[in-house]
Amino acid sequence: MALLHALKYIDTAQLDKVIIETDSLLLKNIVERVWKVPWKVVNILEEIWRLMQGKIVVISHIFREGNKLADYLANLALEKGTVQVNCFQELESQGKRIVNSDKLVVPYLRIRQCRK
Repeated sequence: MALLHALKYIDTAQLDKVIIETDSLLLKNIVERVWKVPWKVVNILEEIWRLMQGKIVVISHIFREGNKLADYLANLALEKGTVQVNCFQELESQGKRIVNSDKLVVPYLRIRQCRK
């Protein structure tokens, strides 16, 4: 689970105030104890909650479009196995396009047609 790995990194780096953005509303609501924890992941959630203790951790829900780079990297890792990127220059062209698009601060719009 990516959140668990992120919190382990945060713990190792001794960060005490972080904002974590996720495109999974399910994950956000389970971690914030709004929704019940599926029994299969109780142990993982207990470790997540333990790692969050004593820190200010804000978990924010964003739409997938706002998480485009993370989604791209996750899919790249699934395709190639382990992926490590330390700087912009190490990104493949598609990853660079996503970063450059984000730097332009162009809003992502979700437009749906109203049903009659």
